[in-house]
Amino acid sequence: MHCESRSFSTIFNVRQQVNNVVYKKCVVYVFFVLMASVSYSQVEQKQKHVNTGFVDFNGYYDTRDFSVLTINILAKLPHRFQYFSLTNYQGPSNSSDVSGFYAEHNVRWGVSKDLPFDLTYQFVTRQGVRNDDHRIGVRWRVTKTPKVSSFFKKVGLFYSVNPMFVEFRGKRSTKFMTIIEHVYRLNLLPNRLDNRIYIGGFADQNFVKSLSGEVTTEWVTEHQLGLRIIDQLYAVLEYRINTFLAKDTSGFGYGLEYKIKF
Repeated sequence: MHCESRSFSTIFNVRQQVNNVVYKKCVVYVFFVLMASVSYSQVEQKQKHVNTGFVDFNGYYDTRDFSVLTINILAKLPHRFQYFSLTNYQGPSNSSDVSGFYAEHNVRWGVSKDLPFDLTYQFVTRQGVRNDDHRIGVRWRVTKTPKVSSFFKKVGLFYSVNPMFVEFRGKRSTKFMTIIEHVYRLNLLPNRLDNRIYIGGFADQNFVKSLSGEVTTEWVTEHQLGLRIIDQLYAVLEYRINTFLAKDTSGFGYGLEYKIKF
């Protein structure tokens, strides 16, 4: 029995060694296949797609006695993907300290080359504990809609609307139809003024449900007038509304914007 158990042990060890070798070979094989596919994909992407977008920096003083630094990033990626983010750092005007933080990270995927609709995922992070959000929705690029796209192009107007149908936040119950985002930009007399002046902004239409079941609408909007001074440096003036605030729900922000295109 002792010899028999030893033989079984030997056979088991040999099988285990063989399995390990096979496993390692499979891992190496899969690794090289992945590397080859990534390399091929990168070559193919270089031939078919060039990433484009911009990064812009905005510094504002607000008439409600605070200052804001906003960083916007847009990247158009392969396979109809797009990334957009905005990050706000807010603090008192008489100090460089940061008292407030808010950021949105958006990943969008165009459902078709011919349809002006994107599936959207949004991650919202802000100061505080357990108050970050994950949202899923659909963006409609109204500007690119057939039969009206020529009109929007002629007047130099971009407009999109993005309802968020589902919202998750930690252990809180899932919410539905929480917000509709409206975004627009209008270049004023683009040919005559060489795209020197624009009006643009957004309006977030938030649906808030009270404990009694009543649904109210709260607005967060910013409407910006920009004047290009030189190259991609702009002087900007904004009118802002935030009805979530208990007081001073509106104010003006003014400052500078610098955009880097790629």
